Amino acid sequence: MPRCTARRHPSDRQYRWCRRFIVRQYTAGLLALIGSPSLRGDLLPPLSTQPFLAVGWDDVKDEGPAILLIIAVLIVASALFRAIFPRLARTAILRGASAPDEEMDKRADTIIHVVQRTAGIGALLIGLITILHEVGVDITAIVTGLGITGLALALGAQTLVRDGINGIFLLAEDQYRTGDVVRIADVTGTVESISLRRTIVRDDDGVVHSVPNGSINVVSNYTRDFARVNVRAQVAYGEDLARVNEVVEQVGKELAADPSFRELIIDPPLPGYVESIGEGGVTVLVTARARSSARWEVAAELRRRLAEAFVREGVRVPFASVAPEEAARKAP
Repeated sequence: MPRCTARRHPSDRQYRWCRRFIVRQYTAGLLALIGSPSLRGDLLPPLSTQPFLAVGWDDVKDEGPAILLIIAVLIVASALFRAIFPRLARTAILRGASAPDEEMDKRADTIIHVVQRTAGIGALLIGLITILHEVGVDITAIVTGLGITGLALALGAQTLVRDGINGIFLLAEDQYRTGDVVRIADVTGTVESISLRRTIVRDDDGVVHSVPNGSINVVSNYTRDFARVNVRAQVAYGEDLARVNEVVEQVGKELAADPSFRELIIDPPLPGYVESIGEGGVTVLVTARARSSARWEVAAELRRRLAEAFVREGVRVPFASVAPEEAARKAP
């Protein structure tokens, strides 16, 4: 059996060539097997006893050119669709945006992927039924059986139907896209794939969750348009809050001017208001606006710089106090 030892990656040219070579080999072998007299003598007579499969080898041979034409039309139509539709869809989606950005690109990629996969399955079914009709198979029974099967699925598999309908609304309303960080059905993570039936989400631990679209009632999108970065800085009682605000403002200006974060920050970090007064000290809220995909990166860098600035400027922060008797017990 031929095997492809090239690197298994769809973008690798050698791997694609190897796969096409193997497909041609298997196709040639299958045609030779079908053309063998022993196979026709053993298999075709039992098949011909079925009313809707009453097809002889002569029928297949006579309709060979028509079958090849149907296959060629399907291949050409599929290639044209994959070449033209993504460009048209992307142009139409980006044209409605005020300013094309990464978010609109992700939406276009999501819609194009779902439509291409659905259209491919539909074209395959249509081509198969058309070929069966050309070789003389009575497709009335097949179509009727598919209709009855569809009705049974619609009645018995209502969950599957609900998943598909909800998936259509999710795509049409653009609630989330591939690459967004969302919380759906009590699962939080990055959207890796969207189809009409389910959404694939990978959480922070690397666990992949398959969420049926019918179970999604509330969608929380953490990466839409922009993100608000909220960092809580706690200082000790007795600190001059005006001086603390000056330190925070200086840290925010330096962070916004940093070339590594300049493009990620929309509004520089500024001291907000005193959020709470607790047992440990006074909590000051520092807020900023950043690009949706960079909220955690900006928040982590802001915390680090605030901690270093507080130490450098002598701003006291709360720390756990130890009772004298407990300290005496821990002393060597």
